[in-house]
Amino acid sequence: MSDQKSTRIDLENKIANDKDDVDARLSLAQIYMTDNNPDAACPLYYDILNSDPENAEAYMGLGLAWGFSILENIPAVELHGDDVDEEELLIKAIEFLERSIELDPETTTSLNALARLYIVRSLEDEAIDMFKQSLLIDQAQHGVLEELQKLTGTPVWRLLEKDVYMGDFEE
Repeated sequence: MSDQKSTRIDLENKIANDKDDVDARLSLAQIYMTDNNPDAACPLYYDILNSDPENAEAYMGLGLAWGFSILENIPAVELHGDDVDEEELLIKAIEFLERSIELDPETTTSLNALARLYIVRSLEDEAIDMFKQSLLIDQAQHGVLEELQKLTGTPVWRLLEKDVYMGDFEE
């Protein structure tokens, strides 16, 4: 049995024995997301929010799950079937990520995912703001630096505040 399958079974047993184990639910949902199965992850995130409606990580997980096909460039019909409304997926993903950021403004994963979804919605100014906020938290995100430069057409060092360390940038 693979390690991930074993871990998944262990987490499923933990959840069955302890309905309030938020960490087990989060871990299992992350495994489902890694397996390209956002539909299996969503109920776990909703369960968490039923007991802890201020859980930023669950909102982030839902945002990523709803936006998964868009963010991973997988046709939504492959993940959700024929009756999927891609616009609804996008709207829900944005709502959940915005709520995640309200609860935890320093989560770069939510900030970056939201920026990418804003780009899909042609909200480039908002996307730039999200990427900049993310870089203020962790300046060494080279992929984000590249995306921001590509989005603005401006050298990154001009976009960031002075004296911000951007990590060692590889050519």
